[in-house]
Parts: sequence; C-alpha cells; structure tokens
Amino acid sequence: MKDAPIHIVLRRVLSICDDASAHDFLKQVLHISDDAVAPYDEPQELLPQMSPTESPCNFWLSTADDWKPAFESLEEGKRSGLSYSLVILFVRTDSWASVHENIERIWELDGTMRCILCVSGETEPWPASLPLSRPDQWAIFRTSGLPGELFQLALCLSGTHMTFAKVVKETLTVSDPNEDLVGEVIDSISQDPVDQEAELALARDELATSKFYVNNVLRSMADSLLVIDANLTIGSINPSLLSLLGYQEDDLLGQSPGLIFGEEFAQGAIIENLLMQGTVSGIESSFLTCDGQLIPISVSGSMMRDEEGQFQGLVCVAQDITERKRMEEEKLQLHEQLMDTSRQLGMAEVASDVLHNIGNVLNSINVSIGVVADLMKNSMVGDVGRISQLFNKHRDDLGAYFSTSPKGKQIPAYLEKLSGQLVEEQRTAIAELERLRENAHHAQQCVASQQDLAKVKGITEPISVIELMEEAVAANQKFLETSQITVIREFDEIPFLIVDKRQVLEVMVDVIRNACQAMASVSTKQLVVRAKLIPGPPDSVCLEIQDSGGGIAPDDLVKIFGQGKTTKDGVRSMSLHNGANMAKNLGGALRAHSEGLGHGATFSLELPGNFHFPDL
Repeated sequence: MKDAPIHIVLRRVLSICDDASAHDFLKQVLHISDDAVAPYDEPQELLPQMSPTESPCNFWLSTADDWKPAFESLEEGKRSGLSYSLVILFVRTDSWASVHENIERIWELDGTMRCILCVSGETEPWPASLPLSRPDQWAIFRTSGLPGELFQLALCLSGTHMTFAKVVKETLTVSDPNEDLVGEVIDSISQDPVDQEAELALARDELATSKFYVNNVLRSMADSLLVIDANLTIGSINPSLLSLLGYQEDDLLGQSPGLIFGEEFAQGAIIENLLMQGTVSGIESSFLTCDGQLIPISVSGSMMRDEEGQFQGLVCVAQDITERKRMEEEKLQLHEQLMDTSRQLGMAEVASDVLHNIGNVLNSINVSIGVVADLMKNSMVGDVGRISQLFNKHRDDLGAYFSTSPKGKQIPAYLEKLSGQLVEEQRTAIAELERLRENAHHAQQCVASQQDLAKVKGITEPISVIELMEEAVAANQKFLETSQITVIREFDEIPFLIVDKRQVLEVMVDVIRNACQAMASVSTKQLVVRAKLIPGPPDSVCLEIQDSGGGIAPDDLVKIFGQGKTTKDGVRSMSLHNGANMAKNLGGALRAHSEGLGHGATFSLELPGNFHFPDL
C-alpha cells in the first residue's frame, strides 16, 4: 500500500568545476546529502529518500568537470522534461572570455536559465567588462563569503525559474526506475491544497528574490545612499556610506541626519529644498565623518510618497567630490600661475615696445641735434662780425668807402646774400627744433600710456552719455573753431551709464582730436558726434565719431591701434593705442571703419549697458 504523497519543490542545480573540493563546498552550502548528488552522466536519477518533515524546497545537485559534459547534461535534462533551475560555475578571472561565450550558449539552449559565477579569493579582480545579454539572470559570488549568502542567492535565483513538483512515497528510493514519476507529478498538481502550498512557496521565493536583488543593488552602489523616514530620522544606509563615514550601521539607524550632514542639514539647506521642490540635484554640501572630518559631496534626492500621496520619507544619493574639489583647486592655482606668467610676459613685451619706440624717438632726436649742430658750425653769422669791424674802421668816411672802395661797393650785395642765408639757417633750425619737440612729446606719450595701463581702474559712477560727449567736444572746441569744422550731433535717449567717466572721456577727447587732424587737408570739414543705444541681449552703448577726412587705407585699418603706428598723412596713432587699451579695461572695444582713402573714417567706442535707473 502506498503512503500519502509528499509535494516537494525540487530545484535541480548543475555545478561546473574540475575541483572536487568545490563540489563538496556546494554540498555543504546547499545542505545536500551524498544521496542527492548525481554525476553528469546519470541525469535520469531523481530523488533520494526524504522524510515528510524535510523542507519543501530541496536542491538536487549534478556535477560536471568540463563544458562538454555540462552541455550534454543540460540537453538531456531538457529532453527528459527535468530541466535544471540553476547553473553554478567556478571560474578563474583569466577566463572571462570563455565564460562569456559559454553562458551565452547556455541561454541559447534555455533562455530562462540562471547562473552564479563563483570567484575564489578576496584579491581576485572583478571583470573589467562582462557584457552578458541577460543582466538579470546572473550574479557573482566570492567563495570567501558566508555560505548562507550563497544559499540565499541560489534559492532566490532558482526560485524565479520554472520549478517542478514530484509526488514521492517515503518508501521510494533512487533504485526504483520503473515508477512513472512524471505522471505522478501531473496528477499531484490537480490536488488543490498541494497546489496552493506550492504556489505560496513560489511566491515566497519570488519575494525573497526581489528582496535579495534590491539589497544587492544597494550593496553594489558606489555612491552613498541615505533613506530618511517620515519622522526625519535615518531609516536606511548602504555600505558605501558607512565606509565613507567610518560608522557602523547601528550607529546611524534612527539617528537625526544632522549627525552626518552637520550644520548645513540642521539649518535646513537640503531638507527644505527636498520638502518644497520634491527633488534636488547636484547640491554641494559636506558629510561629517565619525572622527569629525568634513568630506565635500554632491547631493541629489527626491521625496517618497505612498499610494495615497502621503509623505513617506526622503531618498538621498551623495557622491564624494573630494577629488573633483582637489582638481578644481589645482586648476585655479594653475590658472593663477598662468595669469601671473602671462602678466609678467605682457609686462616684458610692453617694456620691449616702450624701449623700441623710445629708441626710435631718440634716433630721430639725435638726427635733429646733428643737423642743428652742423648748421651752427657752418653758419655765416661770423661774417656779420667781420663786416661790423669794417664799419668801425671806416666810420668816419663810410660814404666814400661805399662809393669809391672796391670792397666797400660789394658790402651791400653781400649783406643781402648774408641776410637770406641767415633766414634759411633760422628756418632750418626752427624746423629741427620742432621735430625735437614732437619726438620728445612722443616719448612722453609712450611712457604715459604705460603708466595709464598700470593704474588701477577709476571709480565707476552713473553718468549721462550725452553730457560726456558734449564735454569731449568742448575739450576740442578751440581746435574745431580754428580748423572751421562743422559739428553735427546725433544722440539717442540713453539711460544713465555706470562707467569710469575719466577713461571714457579721455578716449573720446583723443578720438575727436585725431578726427580733426585727419581733416586738415580736405575742403569739406564735417564731424558727426553720435551716441546710440544697441538693444541686446546684452544691451550696449555705441559712441561714434565720424569725420570727412582723408580716410584710412585697408592695410592701415588692421594696425591703426598699434603702439607707435602712424597713418600715411603723418598723424600719430599713439592715442588710439591708448584708447583701445582703455576700452578693453572698460569691458568694451574701440573699432575703426573706413571705405578707403578719400572717404573719411568712423571710430566707435562700444561699452556694455550697465545702466542705472534712479527712479526704480
């Protein structure tokens, strides 16, 4: 007489390893007796003897020492209807490529198969890249871990696979090959209480699998995870956070988040944003370690709500940005070093330019001095003294001397010639002295321009752009009247501009003066002074001086702002060079435009629209 059937959920496991000790390790972990182990060449053996009091979840272990017999066992199990639930591989870290290929082959044979890769040793490296096609159907386990963790992992993974039930008698042994067990399994499924118990066991397995999967994700996170409960205490943390702060889990659970966030969290900087916005991303803060050290972090988080929309807590993920901060500090220091080096190079270049320009001026001065010196050496002014001696010698008979003496008769003609020569010498000397004065002034401008660049920027203040333009025109009023230049004003309505008035005024005065000099040789002399508002963004202001002078050649347009450069009409552009530098200091730019020689020129000073509205 047959005893009452026992419903057993059997999980068939295939172990692939050529080391007998590994199989012994699995037998211990999975609580398998010697009777429940079948070699790969005997897949038809089913169950050992078991009592009704044993767990309804049992592992049946088959072993294979190589891939070939392993695939034979998998194929035989599939043909017999007793397929495996789980494959456990003992692998070496130098054979990832082979492991990848054979796991994909297993999934080609059975797409629902789960796999566990056992790696020995704490020092063995993890695979740099193992792009398996089914990431949710495999896991890695270090054999140096706790056996209970491998058991739970095997239980969870095999529980998600299709399990099969066997109805066996207590008296049935593995030597009863004539029993039609598959038929008994099908018959047993129709028994409602048994089916319900099996479904309940399967549901428990799936729940355990999900829990293990979630816990595995949290344990594997490189970033720190912090869950704050509805009562604003720490409800959950992951190992990364504990490792970063040096705490044990029991030290933090139930504590205030201010324990690890410090004053910033206590003041509400982070939690207030989370409660008001629902989510935050990339907020920089700091963690406080157990020994009081501050660690810079970047925090992202979101609010949790239940199905009814009620507040459940906060989830925060923090990334250690110590290295990023260090790199930013190094970058800042490097930038400062580069700026200092650039400043020194600029000073050297400026000094070189100043010396070059002053050297050119000194050469011109030396030439002028040489010309004047030669003129004085060869001057005929000495002849005036000799004629004076003749006059003294014949002062009693000058009339007779001029009329009868051959030398006396030549004196009037000689005096006329001498007068002309002395006038020419005077003209030449005056011209050279004027050149000396101009060159000395040029040298003074070179030095003054560099002094202006070295000065600290002046105080900014709200100014009226139109009034400033009128001041610039008034500063050149004498020049305008002497040269008979007509001034035309075209001013837009522009709000008060916050700017360094002294620098802007100096630039505009120099530009107007240059424009007046450019019109010295033309018949129509007209100067247009213009102030325009240029809508943005960003808003800006343009101050223009347009002249009807001789214009600027295209080649000169690109070098007109160079230090010490001159245009073809001889007007020096030293002031334009200074103006361009001042415009840059003001945050703007000084530009020149001309259609060419004979078409006049326009100079524009563009300034950022830092407006002041006193009524607001």
